[in-house]
Amino acid sequence: MSAEVISFPLDRAPGTAKLVYRPWGTRTLKLSVSTGSVTPALRIRPSTIHPDDDANNIFRAYADDSDAFIISWGGGHEPGPCLKSKDVLHAFEQCTEMQPGDSSMIFFNVRHVGPDLPETATVTIEAYNEESGDVFAALPVTLQKPAAYPASAVRLLEASPNVWQPQGDMLAQYDPRWWPKDVAYVAAGDLPLAVVRQEASLSVQWQGKETATITDDTKPSILDMDGVAFELFYFDEWHVALRVWFFWLDANVGGGFFIGRHEVPDAERFDMLIRRADGYVTLACTDLHWREVWGEATSSPLRATLGLSRETKLKLAEEELGKLWGTWKGDKQLEHDRVYNPMRFIERLAEERGKEQAGVQRAKGTEAHLPMLHNVEQRFEEGKPPRMTSSDVRLG
Repeated sequence: MSAEVISFPLDRAPGTAKLVYRPWGTRTLKLSVSTGSVTPALRIRPSTIHPDDDANNIFRAYADDSDAFIISWGGGHEPGPCLKSKDVLHAFEQCTEMQPGDSSMIFFNVRHVGPDLPETATVTIEAYNEESGDVFAALPVTLQKPAAYPASAVRLLEASPNVWQPQGDMLAQYDPRWWPKDVAYVAAGDLPLAVVRQEASLSVQWQGKETATITDDTKPSILDMDGVAFELFYFDEWHVALRVWFFWLDANVGGGFFIGRHEVPDAERFDMLIRRADGYVTLACTDLHWREVWGEATSSPLRATLGLSRETKLKLAEEELGKLWGTWKGDKQLEHDRVYNPMRFIERLAEERGKEQAGVQRAKGTEAHLPMLHNVEQRFEEGKPPRMTSSDVRLG
């Protein structure tokens, strides 16, 4: 098991668990939950939920001993994800018992919001019986401040109303969402970046020129709900990576039982590789039903949108955008036959695109476009699974 995965055995005492948090950023707490015996149907979530949030249908948790951290999860699982589940009528999830040898990969978002920077904090993850509320097993995870955190680390702060700009001169190295790396910092260099809100859109600008737009088609807009967060990373010598997070945690937003109601809790994000030489977004990614999906931009500015429902995204994935998950040979889809992290391939593409002459854009291709990333394409090799789309991240 890779070092970034924390083991949570249900049938024996867990070992020491630690996650180095990224100040003013969001990291993935990645748990492999396993059992050697028959285990009842269980859900899992952090133990510390504020009574006011519970009463007001706001779905998030905190570290046990610090409100400087918000712990969230996705998929609309209000009481927390099932450790093992089965679909009922293809629409509802029902938790079911685990068998000896079963394991589940579970992900939580650990977001540091301050205002303080604790040296350590603890978040306790509980596997519990939803009907009785009884805790079956618990795992304390220590959140550790980076040993060499620079006081001048780059943050995107609001420089004026609806305008965010980087401040600081040390940049965090790129940290993939699903495959966390060590937290480290390097010299930032020049960062002529701004993110500007324009009604229901975010305009990403480099040296005053628009390089990407994110349009929010959800109603009401997440931009009005304090649910947006920005992070900037050093990707390689040619690129910085902008990550834009969107968090839906308030079940009251949108109203109604189905119509207009947002999926809560949930999180979406876009990563964009911005070429320093000219601000052109060369590659970008988002997530589609437990797969990280990358594409190469074919024009500028990059266009991205929010607003597809879970059901619509699944339909697109299954019926219309199958090439994003695998290539096809006849009527058979070719899947990854192992755990596949596309980052090594993306790093090679980023070097190729970064070395291009400033101002050069790729000719538009003919491959299917990614959902919510509109003017992008993928590179495919005939008869092989896609190299720019991960395997199901729950596999490891």
